[in-house]
Amino acid sequence: MFKKYIFLLILSFFSIQGFAAGCPDGSEPVRSISADGTYFVFECNGNDNLNLSSIDEEKYTSYPTFKTYASDQDFIKSSEQDKLTYINSKDNIKGRFLYDQEDVSGDYQVHVIYIIASDSIDKQFDVNGTIEKIIIRGNEHLKNKTKEKQFRLDLTKEGNLDVSFMRVAKTKNQINWSKDAAGFFASEAVRHGFYKPKKLYSIFYQDEYNYEWGQAGNAMLNSPSGDIEVVMGVTYLGRPGADVMDGFHPNEHELFHSLGFVQLCAPGAVIERNSPWGKNDHLGKQSPGYKNDVMSDGGADLYYMDLFVDKDRVEYYGHSNPECEMDLRKSAFLEPTEEDFQLQPRSPSCLLTRWQPQYNHQRSLDCLAKLDF
Repeated sequence: MFKKYIFLLILSFFSIQGFAAGCPDGSEPVRSISADGTYFVFECNGNDNLNLSSIDEEKYTSYPTFKTYASDQDFIKSSEQDKLTYINSKDNIKGRFLYDQEDVSGDYQVHVIYIIASDSIDKQFDVNGTIEKIIIRGNEHLKNKTKEKQFRLDLTKEGNLDVSFMRVAKTKNQINWSKDAAGFFASEAVRHGFYKPKKLYSIFYQDEYNYEWGQAGNAMLNSPSGDIEVVMGVTYLGRPGADVMDGFHPNEHELFHSLGFVQLCAPGAVIERNSPWGKNDHLGKQSPGYKNDVMSDGGADLYYMDLFVDKDRVEYYGHSNPECEMDLRKSAFLEPTEEDFQLQPRSPSCLLTRWQPQYNHQRSLDCLAKLDF
């Protein structure tokens, strides 16, 4: 009964807001719920097909706060990270690396970056195993909940997690008072050469930021081939009252966001009438079926709970919604990888779009090609 209420609520939303796609003859599509009650069906009268391609994917993007130019003098190319130097000479300790070490795999993979502020006391989470344990715990959780998948990790030749180190020029106080710490971290990482097309970057900031536990960091890179948004997951390990080892939940949550989920065409995406999108890329935590999901709008705060990953397979993982083709199960960054794998959904301007009803693989490839320089 509750699910029907949610579907009707979303249906009324589309009736009020208007659906962006139309039929070839200009008429409005007929909206109905699938036979199994798991997704919306939009059909045209007669033999006409619904024109999903008319949806303005550019509308469902967020323009990054920070823009980095590859032409800047202080920009470090990914192939020239050996030029990076320590801001604080005391940070130069055994087992630490400022750069992405040599890859042992050419597949799509997650690379981890450990960031501290200019005045932070170095807790050495990158070399004492703390971050590696968090990542492993997160992968175990993901595999347990999906029964099949985990993130493919960037490993060293010795089989350890490849973690890069970066101390930024801002103090803890400056970062805590900034409006977009995640965007700042992402832009700094890009400026330091972390923008490889086959890497998904996961940032762990040692200290706290405004009681947040995780955010998606958006950075715009102006490459020789044009602009492309680089999105990274950011986890704040110093969140008050939180156990550092529980950071795997916000890390997982933000990496899913960085891959474009939850898509706004998902039936359970939160309705937010006053936002430019009309919805947001979370599931509603007030709904019994969603409040314990890692992608609930309160999911990353429920660190004490064993959160689900789309338990009913109707929203963003392993679903069967033909009008919302993006599927986390098919992500190129999960292993084992599907033959028909998917990359981040891109708008025509190469921004990450949260509403791509029909996945455009070639556009994603073309956008990522801008990072290959």
